[in-house]
Amino acid sequence: MPQNSIYYAVGRLSVLGQNALDGARLERLMQAPTAAEARRALSEMGWKEEEDYARMAESHVEEACKTLRKLATDEKILDCFLLRYDVNNLKMLIKARCLGVEAQTLSSCGVYALDRLRHDVAEHRYADLAPELQTALNELEKRLAVAVDPLDVDVSLDKALYETIFVWLPEKARAERRYFTARVDIVNLTIALRVLRMGKDAAFFSQLLLPCGSVGKGAWLKAFAQPEKLPLLVNKYGAKVYGAAISAQMDPSRIAQLERAMDDYLLGVYSPYRRDLERPERLVGYLLMREREASAVRLILAGKLAGFPNEKIRERLRELYA
Repeated sequence: MPQNSIYYAVGRLSVLGQNALDGARLERLMQAPTAAEARRALSEMGWKEEEDYARMAESHVEEACKTLRKLATDEKILDCFLLRYDVNNLKMLIKARCLGVEAQTLSSCGVYALDRLRHDVAEHRYADLAPELQTALNELEKRLAVAVDPLDVDVSLDKALYETIFVWLPEKARAERRYFTARVDIVNLTIALRVLRMGKDAAFFSQLLLPCGSVGKGAWLKAFAQPEKLPLLVNKYGAKVYGAAISAQMDPSRIAQLERAMDDYLLGVYSPYRRDLERPERLVGYLLMREREASAVRLILAGKLAGFPNEKIRERLRELYA
């Protein structure tokens, strides 16, 4: 449940954030000779010990979500950032149901209880979810009754995710609107580049475009016909993103670098609030910090287990909030 004191929330998060994964701690993990040594170092830093490194990372984020639920001064804004966990759960549950198997690696970080989502998917009934999700899921179920298309599941729910977020976001939530608008724009760019790489046409691309960004469908389709102009649609997001977009347009193998630049830009939306004592953006920043730490740990441990050299791991790491 939300509480009213932003000062209490920020004070509590400031204490909890003292064990943040900063540059020095990240370097310690990188220099660990084995994944086991890196896990030992993480345990000394206060991370939960888990047999599986992916589960260790998930637990780190789950703890952050539980904490934020108790401290949130505006639960609806927090919900906008947690809803993607529900959407990912719904995707996995629906695909698993279609395959006749049990869904794996579901997250408890979402807005809706897992048991509730399991029941909804099993019963094909979604009346207790947000209206935008209800509509998308009901239409999707009609199509799934005819043919199962995993891409349709992903696209339909991704669109409903952003439609729901922009309904939920208060008008005053400027940083959040900036964050999600930018996210939609840059994800749409990566979709365009991947569709071009696949050799698909504009009609196919049009079906995949996410709503609620600052670039309209007409502008996307016009640039899609002249791919060298696609990076211009995101030049408002700074030289790093624009440069990465140009590189990815010229060489599709660099799309991963574009996604890294995108993630770093999005984190930068909240970086100015890292030490602010009275802004609610600190709560979202804390969530992004813990998610980024979990991603870094997952990448480092997976890389060490696979025997990758440190330089290969480093080039894939995103910036840290701390």
